[in-house]
Amino acid sequence: MALRSRSNGDKKDPIPLLAMTEIGIGQMLGQGGFSLVSPVEQIQLNEVYDTSDEQATARAKFASHFSNHQEASSSTGTIPNFVLKTLRKDLPEEEYIKGIIDLAIESEFLSELRHPNIICMTAMANSDPHESGFFFILERLEITLDQKFDHWRKIVGDNMGYWMGPFGYCCAKEKYLYQTWMERISIARDIGNAIYYLHSNRIIYRDLKPDNVGLDGNRQLKLFDFGLAKKITPSDHRDGDDLYLLTGNTGSLRYMAPEVAKGESYNQKVDTYSFGIVFWQICSLQTPYANLTTKTHSLKVILGGQRPKPDRSWPNGWKDLMTRCWDANIVARPEFDEIASYFDEQVEDLQHQEGEVPSRATEIKAKKRRKKATPANAQLDGGDTTIQNGGKPGAVELV
Repeated sequence: MALRSRSNGDKKDPIPLLAMTEIGIGQMLGQGGFSLVSPVEQIQLNEVYDTSDEQATARAKFASHFSNHQEASSSTGTIPNFVLKTLRKDLPEEEYIKGIIDLAIESEFLSELRHPNIICMTAMANSDPHESGFFFILERLEITLDQKFDHWRKIVGDNMGYWMGPFGYCCAKEKYLYQTWMERISIARDIGNAIYYLHSNRIIYRDLKPDNVGLDGNRQLKLFDFGLAKKITPSDHRDGDDLYLLTGNTGSLRYMAPEVAKGESYNQKVDTYSFGIVFWQICSLQTPYANLTTKTHSLKVILGGQRPKPDRSWPNGWKDLMTRCWDANIVARPEFDEIASYFDEQVEDLQHQEGEVPSRATEIKAKKRRKKATPANAQLDGGDTTIQNGGKPGAVELV
C-alpha cells in the first residue's frame, strides 16, 4: 500500500438515504452484541423519498451501482455485495439503549471516513439515527482476520514438512510458507495504514482485534465496527500532558491497553498497544493469553506487565516493533506514522527476498480452533472480554 493511500482528499459524495420499504433483505447472516446483519437482495426506489435533487441523484446512483453488482454476482455465482446492519429487537432495555447509541456512533464515523482499508457505508436510513428502526448498508466482507488465521494454520500445517527429531523439520514447501508470510505482513501493513488514517483525523479506534478486521471479495483488508471509536476533542484533554480523560474499560480485554483497563487517562497510543498484540498473533498464528481467566489476565498482564513471547526466528525489527508497541509506558510506544512506514518497507523487502521465510516458520503447527468460553467460566481463551462504554470489571461480555 503506497504511502499516499493513508489520507484521502477526494470530495465526499452525499450518503444515499433510503426507506426500509425500498429494501429487500435476505435471511440473517449473523448478529453481534447489539446488531443484526442481513444481505441486501433488492433495491426498489420510490420517488416520494427523493427529498432533494442531490439526494435523488445519490439514490439513483446507488441503485444503479447495486443493480450492476447484483448482475455480476448472478453471472459469476458469487455472493451479494451489500449487507444491512440494524439493531436487534430482542435486547433488554439497557442494552437496547446502548445498541442505539453504538449504531448511531458507527454511522456518524462511517459517513465521514473514506479510506481503502476502512469499510464503506454505501447508504443509510432516512430516519433519525437514534430511532430503533435505523439501519445502514455496508459493503459485504467475506471473511474476518480471525477466520483467516485458521486458513493460514492449515496451509502451514500442510506444508511444514516432516519432523526429523534433533534436525527439526525437513522437506518444507517454502513457496507456500513464503506466500503466507507475504499475506500476513501485508495485512499488518494495511491495518497500520487504516489506523494511521484514523489518528490523522483525531479518531481513536479502541477495539482493534482480529474479529474487527475483514477481507472483501477482492481480498482487500477492511477495518470495521466503529461503535467504540472516539473523536478526540480539546475538552477531553487533560492539563499538563498529552493524555485525555476518556472512558475506561472500553474494548476487548485481550487486546486492551493496561491504562484503559485501569481506568486511567490515555491517548491514541492505546491502538498502538492493540496493534502490537495483533501483530504477534499474525506472526505466531496463536491466540494471545490463551487459557488466562479475566482475573489472571488482570494480575499478570494489566498489573504484572506480562506479554506474549516473540519467536527467536522472527526478524529483529519485527520483535523490536511489537515489544515497543505493547510497552507499559505509553510514551515509549511508536506512533502509527512510524508503524505504517515500517510495514511499507517490510512488504517491499519481502517481495525481493525470493521466497525466503523466517528460519523456524515451518514449526508453526496447525491448531484446531477452541470453543468460545462461556460467561460462567469467564476465560479469555477462545473469546474476547468486551466491556462496552464504561462497563465495570466483573460485568463482562465474552464475544
